[in-house]
This record gives sequence, C-alpha cells and structure tokens, in this order.
Amino acid sequence: MLDVAESLVLGQRTVPLFGAGNIWVEDSVLDRTSLGLTQQIMARALEDTQPGQLELIVFDDSLSGISAPFEALNAGREKVLTVTHDTVEFAEHLAYLRDHIQSVNNVMQGLTSTLVEFRKMVNYPVEGYKLVVLSTDVSMLSEDLQNDLSTLLRAGPRAGVSFLIHSVKLGVEYLAEPCEVVSTRQGMVVPGGKVDPRALIESATSVSRSMAQATMLPIRYSEIEDSGRWEASSADGITFAIGRYGLSTVHITLGDELNQRHNVLITGAVGQGKSNLISVMIHSLCQRYSPTELELVLLDFKEGVTLQGFYGSEGGEYLPHARVLGLESDREFGQSVFQHLFNTYRSRMATFKAAGVQNIAQYRAAEPGSEMPRVVVIIDEFQMMFADNDRLSAEIADLLVQGARLFRACGIHIVLASQTIGGNVSLMGSAGEGLFGQFPVRIALKNSLSESHATLGSRNDAAAHLRAREAIVNVDYGQLSANRKTTIAFADEQVMRELRRDWWMNRPSASRAPYVFEGDRVRSLRDDLAVVRGLVSAGGDRKVMLGQRIGVDGGPLALPFGREVGRNIVVLGGGPAVPMVLNAALALCLQPRQRRLRFVVLDCTGGESDWARHRDSFVRSISGRGHQVEVVAAEGVDEAIGRLAGPGPEMGSPADEDVYVLALGLERRRAMPMEFQDLIQTGSARGVHLIAWWRKFEVFREHVGYGGESYFDIKVALRSDAQTVRQFFNDPLLAWKAADNRALVWDATELDEPTRTIPYAQFDPIGDDLSTPGQS
Repeated sequence: MLDVAESLVLGQRTVPLFGAGNIWVEDSVLDRTSLGLTQQIMARALEDTQPGQLELIVFDDSLSGISAPFEALNAGREKVLTVTHDTVEFAEHLAYLRDHIQSVNNVMQGLTSTLVEFRKMVNYPVEGYKLVVLSTDVSMLSEDLQNDLSTLLRAGPRAGVSFLIHSVKLGVEYLAEPCEVVSTRQGMVVPGGKVDPRALIESATSVSRSMAQATMLPIRYSEIEDSGRWEASSADGITFAIGRYGLSTVHITLGDELNQRHNVLITGAVGQGKSNLISVMIHSLCQRYSPTELELVLLDFKEGVTLQGFYGSEGGEYLPHARVLGLESDREFGQSVFQHLFNTYRSRMATFKAAGVQNIAQYRAAEPGSEMPRVVVIIDEFQMMFADNDRLSAEIADLLVQGARLFRACGIHIVLASQTIGGNVSLMGSAGEGLFGQFPVRIALKNSLSESHATLGSRNDAAAHLRAREAIVNVDYGQLSANRKTTIAFADEQVMRELRRDWWMNRPSASRAPYVFEGDRVRSLRDDLAVVRGLVSAGGDRKVMLGQRIGVDGGPLALPFGREVGRNIVVLGGGPAVPMVLNAALALCLQPRQRRLRFVVLDCTGGESDWARHRDSFVRSISGRGHQVEVVAAEGVDEAIGRLAGPGPEMGSPADEDVYVLALGLERRRAMPMEFQDLIQTGSARGVHLIAWWRKFEVFREHVGYGGESYFDIKVALRSDAQTVRQFFNDPLLAWKAADNRALVWDATELDEPTRTIPYAQFDPIGDDLSTPGQS
C-alpha cells in the first residue's frame, strides 16, 4: 500500500527519487538513446510504486513521443497520465503543483520532513506521488517558467513531487543542481530495462491492470466518528465528520453564529463517491443528534439508490430522524417540499416573534426546555429540478434561492449535491449567483476542470486533480487558501445498518415513520386501504379516490361525490385510464351503504386490453359485495343511456340507489344520443353519476355539446399534449408536461387549482374484509 520508488539503480549508481530528489537525463541529441533511458526510468518508477499512487505529468513540446508507450495507463479507473505540448498549459500545471506542494506541507504539519515518511507514520496513502516529465530544451523556456521550475525542483521531492527532465543542460546548469544528472555516455542503463517499445507498452499495460485490481484500504467510519449516541445539542449549530486531512478528522459545522456557515454544495463526477459521502454525512449527524435535535428531509432526483437504505428495512425499521424521504422524486414533489419548508419557516419565525427573539439559537437559549430540531435538507442531483427551462423550474429556483437566504434564522440548512452544475441554464446568471452565494461550504469530489471551477471558483481547479475517495473541502466560498484535500471515510453498509437499527430501537416514543415519496412506483387503491377504512368509519357522502397527491404528507386525493349537479368525472388522454376508473368505482363500492349501488359499464373500448384484462375481476369485486354490475356492449350503449336519462321510477335512479356509469373509450363513438347530454346535466342530482373516459378532447367536446363541459366538476388529464390540457382546464397559462405515472386533477368545487397526482394505474381487487385484501 505504501510502496514507492524512493530510489532507482542506474548503472553503478543509486539515484534518489521520491522524497529526496529529481533526475536530469542529458539529451544525447544525435540519437534517441537518452530518450529511451528516460522512458525506462518512467517505467521503473511506475513498477516500483503501489499501483494508482503515482501520477505522470508529461510536458513534451519537442514532440518526442516520450509518453506514447504509456497511453495504456489511462485505460483503467484512474487517469494517471496527463500529457501537454503547450507552454501555457504547462505553466498552469506548474501553478497547480505549487498549490499542491503547499497543501502537502500543510497536511504533514512539520511532523515529518517528507511525504514518504509521513505516509509511513500514519500508515495510510495520504496524498499521492507525482512524476513530472519534461522532454524539451529547458533553456528555451521563458524566464518565468524557469523560475517556477527552479522553486519546484527544490521544494517538490519532499512533498512527493519529483521531476524527470530530458534536456541538454547547457545554459541552465543552475536548474540541474537539485537533480541527479545522468547520461547514456556514462553507460547509464536501468538494470533489466529494455528500450524496446513493446516492453514499455507491456509494462504500462501491466500497471494499468494492477490499478484496476488494486483496492485501497479505506478510512473506517469509526476512525472519524466516535461520538456517543445522541450526546450533542443542536441549539448552537450542528457538526458532522466526513474524513481525514492528514492526521486530523475533518469536521464541518453549520449554523454557528460566529462563522455563519449554513448550507453545503457537493459535486462529483459519476463513480467518485458522492453517495458514499452523503451517507457518511447523514450517519455522522444522526449519531450525534437525537430525533428531537435533528430532522432530515432527504430527496433523491435520480434512481433513489442513495436513500434506499433509510426506509423499508426488515421489521418495519426506519430512520427516526427522517421527516421526508423522496425516493425517485420529481419536480412537482420538490416544489411541494420547499412550500412545506416555507410553512415551517413562517411558523418558527412567528414563534420567535412571540418569544422576543430573532433566531433558533436565541430561542433555544430563552426556552431551554423547548423542542425545536435543526432541519437538514439534502437534495441529491438537485439540478434535475431545473431539467426543463419552464415556469415550474423558475418557481423552484425562486423558492430555493429564497430558502437558502432566509431559512438560516430558523435552523433549516440545505445540502445540494450534483454530478454537474456548470451547464444548467436555469441556474445561470443572477439566479445561480443568488443561490451559490448562500453556500459557503463546498465539497468537491473528483470532477472535470470546468466543474471544479463551477464548484470552487474560476481560479480553483483542485477538484480536477483528485483521486477516487478524495474531496476538496472548502468552507470559504472556494477560496484557494481554504482548500483541504480530504480522504472521505467509507460508509460500510453493514456498519451503517447496525447504527440505524440502534437508532430505531432507541427512537422516542412519539417517533413516526417518514413520509416516503416513490414517484415511479405504480399505485393501486390497495396501497391506501387505511384511508378507505377511515372513510368507512367516518360515514357521510361517498368520496371518489383518484390517486395520491404529490406533496409532503399529500395522501390520497379523495373528493366528495354526492347528489349534486355536476358531480361527474371526465378522464382525458392515453395512459392508465381504465385502472383509474375501476379503482374510483371500487373506492365508492367499499364505503358505507346508505343507498344501494349499481354500476353500469358502457364498453366502447373495442377490446381495450386493460378492460379485457380486468373485466372479470372487477365484476367479481363489485358483485361480491352485494352490488349490481351491468356491462353494456357498444351496440347497446344508446339504449342504456336512454334508460338512465329517462323519466319515471323504473328509469334513472330511485331515491335509495346510486348509479355510477363507467363509460370507457367513448372517443370510438362517432356520436352520442341526445339523451346523453340530458344525463350529464341532470343525472348526478338524482344519483346517476358519469365517470367517463375519452382519449381525444375534440370528441369529448363534441359529445357533451355546448356548455356540457361545465357539468363535469372533476376533470382528470393523463397523457395529452400541453395545449390540449390548457384548453381542457380552460387555463391558457397552465404549466403541465405529461409523464408516465402522473395525472392532473381538478375539482371545480373542491380544489383551488389543478392538483398533480400519482394515479391509481393498477387495479387490484380487494376482498370483503378491508384488512385482508382479496385475491385476483
């Protein structure tokens, strides 16, 4: 793990390298023998150093091809070979090396004289070694470059940066002084070394394979976090540990009045350990602070993998600190979370005003017996909230910017994590400046040069030079002097699971499971049986259930469906319309029997697969509960509508019976009988309610006639284009983008505005006993 080429044997000499020196190979000029010797030294340095612990930086403005045999080095997980032919880029590399050497010196803190010795002392591969290879005429470099090179040649080896220079030294003898000068004229060769390019290529390939197979001993979580469970108070701020900086554990504190650091920005390329870092952060916080001191709102806008372990464990375990878990979150849910946080902010600020204080620290000091936990909001892949440059993105950006600025006073802290922030249009300009200016703490895992600049600042490229499991921790808005190269601890899931179980076993008696939002999971009425039971026990008018609201504690959308004009439902568009209609009917069927129920299914689907698949189980579910079900084929629809709309006690619906007409696939009919408009206008007031599905808005409008749309209080949009949905809801400014597993619902008498929901897109029959779902 700590092997390094501290010296190399060249001919009869042992030449010091990492930790002690540099090598200058005198250019043979007339042939390539000196170039071959330089390449042999490069190969031996790689072979004698632990795989993955040595980076080659090559400057070849002479175009000698010195690095060509080593291209295979970048075939593995790590990029360890960087080649430049441009003096401007080389100057940038030297500037980086200057900062790097200073950083290494800061890590060693004077405890040892070299990085080699420091690594042995801590028994861990802190930082890394760099071999800077120059194939050039050094005398032709600018005076500034020569001056920089002179400084680095003397300071570099102690910090693990050694130079291998292939050049004539005429005119720059002073630069050769801190180097071991070797020459092929002296018979210098690497013992066993071969100039054969095939051998060099094989050596590089072998090193690359070794790097792919190498495993770096991680820093254990227990090495950075040894706090006893729930011993800390969050009254004056919260602190968490994430890794090691030399011998020191890296702690980050949010919310303290002195330093005014409240929010954190995390970036890192794919596979560089962002999920691991977030896990370490969460577990450190939850170990230190009890659920009465810390509340977590966790959102994941990708696959939900980062947060999956915090809910759904065996035995019903959950993370007692979690208030919200957004697995597979979407933009609408993100917006609702921020609206929830603003409600919390306003409530807390009202409490502070009544107590005569200005912030959470003052309130906790004035009311020591009160409970007011700090809230940490962690959003992974937050940039997905701004994936579309539309009104919703602008609204979320405004909420986020305002929240980052205002929430600090009431103890709400935001952690934003992303693979990329550099190219997001919605966060460019003043919005981006307003947001990231509220995030003094920056944690940058390995990433591209542009992303390093976007995270840390235009002059700070440190994140582009990291290795896996390393991060730049900067608590001063990305200022270069505040960089700390930190090795992130490893969140071993087995260890983390035991911690979470301990917290769950010792959770406060008032603890409740978090609200879990799984945006991609297909739902059915069976998922909300607890709500159905509540409707059963509450009595009153039946309610129709159409899916789950998208929002914090949104719960099912249950709307009154009594005998009033306009209590009909229209479902528009493609998608899971049939399961949605059948679940709505089933929910009505399961509620108290104040009146008998009759269901009439108008089947105009022409063999629609969803209806064909669920028809028998639906009929059994309804008739099995003592209700009548009539299925009318397409050719009998006109006659059935005439009966349902007609006068007389034998027609329509008697006083002790409610009739629900489930009309499926009506866009297949060219026209509807005149009685259909009578039915939608007068039927619901006497207990005949229409729950109807059209795919096409134009056909719906033609069937219901002029003014007929107003007799459908409840409108549901599934997969339809945005312009059609605006016409459907009569709202030219409505922002709606159709998506799988989403519906837009508006009840003109019950809802202020259209509500985004996850529809019941799967039909599961429910048995007679509500507590024991039946089988299909």
